[in-house]
Amino acid sequence: MMKLVRVFGSLLTGGGCLAAWLSLAGSRVPGFDLLASFLPLFGAAVLLGLLLARWRPGATVAAAVLALAPVAIGVAPEWLRDIPAAPADAPQVHVLTHNVWKGNPDPAGTAQAIIDAKPDVVMLQEVSGSFRPMLAALDQHFAHAAECPRGCDLAIFSRWPIADSDYFLKDRNGRKFGPALLWARIAPPAGKPFRVATLHYPRPTSRDQAVRRRDVARALARIDRDALIVAGDMNLTPWAAAMREQDRALAPLTRMTRAPSWPRAVPVLPIDHLYAGPDWGLVSARRLSATGSDHRPILVTLARR
Repeated sequence: MMKLVRVFGSLLTGGGCLAAWLSLAGSRVPGFDLLASFLPLFGAAVLLGLLLARWRPGATVAAAVLALAPVAIGVAPEWLRDIPAAPADAPQVHVLTHNVWKGNPDPAGTAQAIIDAKPDVVMLQEVSGSFRPMLAALDQHFAHAAECPRGCDLAIFSRWPIADSDYFLKDRNGRKFGPALLWARIAPPAGKPFRVATLHYPRPTSRDQAVRRRDVARALARIDRDALIVAGDMNLTPWAAAMREQDRALAPLTRMTRAPSWPRAVPVLPIDHLYAGPDWGLVSARRLSATGSDHRPILVTLARR
């Protein structure tokens, strides 16, 4: 029995090491980029495998270095990147983004959790399932909401007036362009208005995701992004090549989030994100308690720089 455990540990170590190194090739081989989403888990698998394999000390150390090197290469830049901080005395805006999940078994509990978080702006995804009846409840609590056409699975609510909104971006002549995303121009009681937008990407296994990311970046490049806030379920982790590509494409927007948000029980993958333009600095970004959704809500507090 002990021999089988050690063999399993060796296989776990080898498999984790191989997967970790292959994930770094995601920028050249898109199929490998899916592996990058699980990069930290490969590191944990290697450590568990070494514990079970009980190799000699020298071999154990060498294997640990070899296997954890790609994990460090992939994950470290995320924790070292700069996120602009907000002035301590600046007026704040609390933005909640949450994929409420079409199969939510407790939509009322999720709606109450959103209300209890006391956000100023709420951006939701997958509202077209069991959560849809709760939109009326949120309408009663938040004074303003963005109009969303039939079949749209996005929603924006605000405590402050919404000066304008649409399901597509518009140019100066009012002509719509770009991919579908729900946006609203918020007019706070103090300070200048700002625009928020929410979206939901397909899973990274879908070829449509790369097309959608490209189209979103091109569309946002045509509008004023200084005070823009974009949030949603992007189905991308920070150590994936696709996310690094998006971070560059959406500049000067900065991704303000790092917190793992999926799956609900033990969040290990940060796939729900919020980007903000150079007018904004970060006060805090935190994951909230689990609701009926398979995602955790993320509450981000920003302030004008």
